[in-house]
Amino acid sequence: MSNRYRFDESISVSLQRDEAIVLLWYLTRELDNEKMQATFVHPAEPHSLHALVQELFVPLMDTGAPDAEGIEIAARDHLLRRFE
Repeated sequence: MSNRYRFDESISVSLQRDEAIVLLWYLTRELDNEKMQATFVHPAEPHSLHALVQELFVPLMDTGAPDAEGIEIAARDHLLRRFE
């Protein structure tokens, strides 16, 4: 395959911390769920989402145990307040 599509290049995505926390916890909860699996139309799709989780995990490691649930709830609330 030619390098025409530049598939080996990395890209950056910028999210607010509250958005990233909500997304990380959503994906870790739902990614292997049978209902979500049923939405994939190609076997590459879950791999791309797992890669996203891996990228989110390192900068958000501090959101894990023992306060994970509280941090996720606070992030959800903060995110929604931004859009009120």
